[in-house]
Amino acid sequence: MGITSSTPEPQLSRRQQDIKYLGDRMPFGDAELIQLHNAYHERLDLVSTKQHISFLVDIGVLCFSESSKAEERKLILEAVESKILSPNFGNRLYETSFLSSGQASDYDSSSSAMPANDDDDFTRLSKIEAFCDGVALCGRRGASKTLSVLVKACQQHPASEENGGSDSSQSTLIDPVELVDMGYRVALASAFLSAASKDEDVGRYLPPETVTSHPGLQALSNSLKAFATKRKQRIERSSTPSSESLSLVSAEDVAEWGEHVAPMFAASLSSLIHQVFFPQHPPPPTRSSFEFPILSAESTFFDTTSCPFLFSFACMSPALSGEYYRLYTSASDGLSFNRLQNSLVGYGGPTLLIVRSTNDSIFGAYTSSAWKESKDFYGNTDCFLYQVMPTTAVYHPSGNGRNFMYCNSRSRSRGYDKQAHGIGFGGTVDEPRLFISESFDHCQAAWSDMTFESGRLLKLGSGGNNSKTFDIDSLEVWGVGGTEMVTEALGARDKERDVRQAAVNRARKVDKAAFLDDFQSGLIDSKAFAHRSQIQGRDGACVGVDDLRKFEDSQKAKRSTS
Repeated sequence: MGITSSTPEPQLSRRQQDIKYLGDRMPFGDAELIQLHNAYHERLDLVSTKQHISFLVDIGVLCFSESSKAEERKLILEAVESKILSPNFGNRLYETSFLSSGQASDYDSSSSAMPANDDDDFTRLSKIEAFCDGVALCGRRGASKTLSVLVKACQQHPASEENGGSDSSQSTLIDPVELVDMGYRVALASAFLSAASKDEDVGRYLPPETVTSHPGLQALSNSLKAFATKRKQRIERSSTPSSESLSLVSAEDVAEWGEHVAPMFAASLSSLIHQVFFPQHPPPPTRSSFEFPILSAESTFFDTTSCPFLFSFACMSPALSGEYYRLYTSASDGLSFNRLQNSLVGYGGPTLLIVRSTNDSIFGAYTSSAWKESKDFYGNTDCFLYQVMPTTAVYHPSGNGRNFMYCNSRSRSRGYDKQAHGIGFGGTVDEPRLFISESFDHCQAAWSDMTFESGRLLKLGSGGNNSKTFDIDSLEVWGVGGTEMVTEALGARDKERDVRQAAVNRARKVDKAAFLDDFQSGLIDSKAFAHRSQIQGRDGACVGVDDLRKFEDSQKAKRSTS
């Protein structure tokens, strides 16, 4: 029997044991866990010495590696809390999502509790785990979990039959106006911090003073109310439409609404938390960051750089974040279909078409395929229709048809194809569901078609009139998808224009010798040269190409001497 020897494993420090324990449970890398572990304990030190300010300010400064700029970072975070975020948002977030069961908040003015230094190991570790899990819930565990964090941060209202509580599991409800306003401000705060880190203009991300009453936020909250109302009818199996929408909504309503109407709404909080906790780390590649849209030019739809309508669009799709490049606007380009088509054909990236009708409806379409002139529909399932006024709604492909986008001018077929001439989405080539006609008259926005989900694009007219025709007040098309995508798409459009211009130039060039040869051979019959055939056969009267050239030379000589 042999003798074996083994080297004992080195004893891990308590910090290393914590990191190992958290690494098995949290969706973070080792470097991120170390940063979170350090921030947790350093924040406790601030609390014990009564130097803490607010949760977001304390964490934002502690996680910022450039100590020489700590004071500047503090001022920026204080500006975010006082100028942009909802009152007490950060502390409310900490109380509802970062504490273990029964743990008191260090930022509750009514509480005099001090951080305990004599916790047993289990309690100590459970508090650290709850802290790290709070960060994970804000962006690393999926959109539904992040939405639940935002819902918890809202004021809770007891559920009852009167305010829409129909499910016995719903103990509390929230005001959708408060939630939408909170999400909008969170998105601006994230953009503000990002701009500050790049020394860019941060003033563009300050909200308007009367932002809560802005039509854009009202339309977004109206969509949540309408979604909750329809969900309640579905649960209760009621076939009778409700005359009034619900004033309060549940967490389940928010989750379903977020998935269908505003899939990027939760990403606003994910992006803010990443800016606060991991300012030196790039966002995880598996997560879509929320980037507040940046306009390249003025717009008739977006009155400020922080316009809530921009937030509404960014909530609809990841492709509607980042830079917006204006391709066409009726304000300066006029209602000219030739200019509209020229701005689109060949553009190789996603586009956002926005229409305001004369009855103040705002709606349109998003496309991800390159525009081309064709008698047939084309595109893919990334395309969708939407309404943003008077309520926000998104109509995705239904899976029953593939008539996504259409661009067909009369000049292409000279009108012989007997199809609709203009730009369309859904429907048929004879009658697209959303249709901008070539003349900009008799435009149409129908309720339903086979390609997209059914729903209203135009608001009801006076007396409840459900007309599907409209007149255009304003029309804009924006290239979207971010700076790289826009640059690439513009390059594709330039190449398309070069090809078309080269074809025009070739058509304009006529070889004079070949032209005259055609006349001589009879390939081109012209009355202007009919006398040639009349004098053929006379002595010395046969006119050839050389004679014509000599005649032209003599005429030029006469003109030069006269």
